[in-house]
Amino acid sequence: MTTIRLFMLITLASLAVESFGESKTAADKKRILVIDSYHREYLWSKGTNEGFSAGMLKFGYFDSQSQIEEYMQKDYVETSTAIHKRMWMDTKRKSSNREVEEISKKVFKGAREFNPDIIVLGDDNAAKYIGNLFLDSQKPVVFWGVNNTPVKYGLVDNIKTPGHNITGVYQSGYYAESLELLKTIEPDVKTFAVLSDKTSSGRSHAKKISLLSQEGALPVKLLETVSTNDYELWKRRALDLQKGVDAFFIAQYSGLMDSKGNYVPIEEVSQWYVSNISIPEASMGIFVKNGMLCAAEDSGYNQGYEAAHIVHDILANGADPATYQPRAPKRGPLMVNKQRARMLGIKLTKDMGIEEYVEGATVEGGKKRILLISSYHREYLWSQDTNSGVVDALLKYKYLDSEKQAEEYTNTDYVNSSTAIIMKLWMDTKRKSTKSEIQKTVSLVIKKIEEFKPDIILLGDDNATNYIGKQYIDTEIPMVFWGVNGLPLKYGLLDSIEKPGHNVTGVYQAGYLKETVMHLKKLVPDITTMAVLSDDSPTGRSKAKELKRLAAQGELPVTLVETVMTNSLDEWKSKALELRERADAFFILNHNTIKDSNGKPVDQMKIGAWYLENIKKPDAAHERQFVKEGILCAVDDSGFKQGYEAVKLAYQILEEGKKPAEMSSYAPDRGPFIVNRQRAAMLGLDGNLKDNTLIDEYVERAMALDQNNHK
Repeated sequence: MTTIRLFMLITLASLAVESFGESKTAADKKRILVIDSYHREYLWSKGTNEGFSAGMLKFGYFDSQSQIEEYMQKDYVETSTAIHKRMWMDTKRKSSNREVEEISKKVFKGAREFNPDIIVLGDDNAAKYIGNLFLDSQKPVVFWGVNNTPVKYGLVDNIKTPGHNITGVYQSGYYAESLELLKTIEPDVKTFAVLSDKTSSGRSHAKKISLLSQEGALPVKLLETVSTNDYELWKRRALDLQKGVDAFFIAQYSGLMDSKGNYVPIEEVSQWYVSNISIPEASMGIFVKNGMLCAAEDSGYNQGYEAAHIVHDILANGADPATYQPRAPKRGPLMVNKQRARMLGIKLTKDMGIEEYVEGATVEGGKKRILLISSYHREYLWSQDTNSGVVDALLKYKYLDSEKQAEEYTNTDYVNSSTAIIMKLWMDTKRKSTKSEIQKTVSLVIKKIEEFKPDIILLGDDNATNYIGKQYIDTEIPMVFWGVNGLPLKYGLLDSIEKPGHNVTGVYQAGYLKETVMHLKKLVPDITTMAVLSDDSPTGRSKAKELKRLAAQGELPVTLVETVMTNSLDEWKSKALELRERADAFFILNHNTIKDSNGKPVDQMKIGAWYLENIKKPDAAHERQFVKEGILCAVDDSGFKQGYEAVKLAYQILEEGKKPAEMSSYAPDRGPFIVNRQRAAMLGLDGNLKDNTLIDEYVERAMALDQNNHK
């Protein structure tokens, strides 16, 4: 005898001798207790509870929609006619005998304390484990969502005459209709296999499909059934079987567990499946919303709504559950997921009889989990520019609901919108750039990734792409990078620009160095020589190398006299002072990893202020951030565009089903030619700006000087 069964027997015995709770304090109000088998975020449970609440509103047990919203959030509300309470068993994620026994005890105790007038049981586990505790008690019980037949749990004698204090709504299961829809969409489908977990729901679905197949009631031939909670085995069998069958029926997969015994989120399973399985599938309605192709929906909403109708008949009209025949609602619409159809190359037509379309793939709870990882730090101007582009695209593609949410995300690195949960991490490698510091940061970031379980990772700039990208190459998590200097092939994440070949694609910086020097020459025609000043960072080295290559090939309109790359502040300053005597102009690259004589990072703006005050030569840079700082000019390799385009690619992956392996990496078009007016005035170049059609955009002030003077 199992411990759960023993607990039930002991509890039933106690019911005979104990009073059930205290007397009611509000006798005129009905006390309605809902016990749901699953958890709040589970899409099926959202549908059943929405239907039940809508029915309760119609029959006067809620006064308004706002009361329903309060109940949905708090699991409790008191209306003018009823007191509503809801409890969650969470048995999709806590399904061991021990866990179910503990949950059952807790729920039973809560029910006794609440002392309901009626108990409503949502789905199989609540019906099986809690229903038996109240069988033949004085409390009327109504169930919803029981798979196939409630007779199996001993709660009713038969469908026509229940015979006890329990009745409700069950799922007849529209398996044949779902497969008929699949056959209509893909006429060549002749064979299929069932893929399911080993939960009670999964076993019930698989058993019913097998029975229908034996009876010859299905339009296609069943060849095999996979029923397991082992996620790795489930994936292997899916990959093997797709070579030998024409289609799948996806019965259930919320109970799959990894090698450590942890439940695998539905969104992770869905993402893996649609990314790796190239044959069509029929499924249940909730899984079409997760990304599966089609289903004749056995509507959760209808289950809940019909249960509310029965509750009302019992409470208001005196209906007796013992004689109230359980029923299955009419089927829901014939549903097809457009995104999945596109992925499979299926053309949908009006004559297929499709009654409802799902545009994209939602995840459990309906929200995408988007993780952004920046190589640098919040105050870095380039990162501010890329963030502006990211936020603009997140708003455009509806991952943020409002400007207020955009501000919240920018300030706190986290936001929970109606469609997405978005988090940002900072690696801070401009200021923490030693090997040991980077290794420590990478370890922390990996830990955060494992905890957050993102649907997609966006990698900002070189260090995030290099160090984090390599950790997740060829995993199931798609990745999109931005801001990589030069061709991204150097990190081994892509096979080629046109066909990346892995789970990574993105946006790189072409670097408009040649264009910048040519524009500087046009702005200040007298210059003939130039020196390069840079820190010794990956970004600085990459840009310096490209300038040296351009000079060696004679592609620059000036002579390059020297290139300085150092992380020593003293050396950087001394070389700048020396070179101002030998060069007509400077090209200022990154100066973010420079440290003082004590090894302490020096703020970029402090270095910039020193340079602007001591080097009075025309200068150019490669990005907007340095013109903001105070450098004379740049043809902008736009950070805004980098961030914007990265989110655009992420949207195509998440919502349109595109695969990074097949999405070409690219560099956005160049940005405007920008000039700093304050720096031009310092250099006596005001006249060069007058009526100059070469200039696309002006920056009025030198931020480095303003900040330094303020300090």
